[in-house]
Amino acid sequence: MKNIPYLLIATRFILAPIILLLAYFKGTEARFLILALMYFGILTDIFDGIIARKVGVSSEKLRRLD
Repeated sequence: MKNIPYLLIATRFILAPIILLLAYFKGTEARFLILALMYFGILTDIFDGIIARKVGVSSEKLRRLD
């Protein structure tokens, strides 16, 4: 349970280059997929903060990664 915030941050690290590549190579064809991935990134950002506080793993390192 204490690893979930780190996994959510890692998911965003993986999503960022995927979104950039989709935007560069597919452009407007992938706009809905890009939008969905960005919404997913926002949700993981919200939930990793909530989960980190509830579990008690909120630290300076986690805040920097976020």
